[in-house]
Amino acid sequence: MKNATDAQLKSMAGSLQHHISVANELNLSFTAQLLAMAVMEISTKIHGISQRELDALCERIEEKSSHDRDGEVASVTILRSFDRRSRMRRHRI
Repeated sequence: MKNATDAQLKSMAGSLQHHISVANELNLSFTAQLLAMAVMEISTKIHGISQRELDALCERIEEKSSHDRDGEVASVTILRSFDRRSRMRRHRI
């Protein structure tokens, strides 16, 4: 029974993936995001991923994303100040 259910879920996920592509082609990004969320839920069912495991994964991704954004801001600030100095030097010549 589980194999039949998994096959149905995989078929559903495949169909949704096609619809995600169509939604993206039509610039329906919110629709594509909603469909992707449905695919993710189906995938968690197929692979036996619990809500607790999914929550832990999301927390880890948020922590990493927050850390990466902090580093990006510093890099952008450095580049901007460098660009300003370069322009000032050009005007002096």
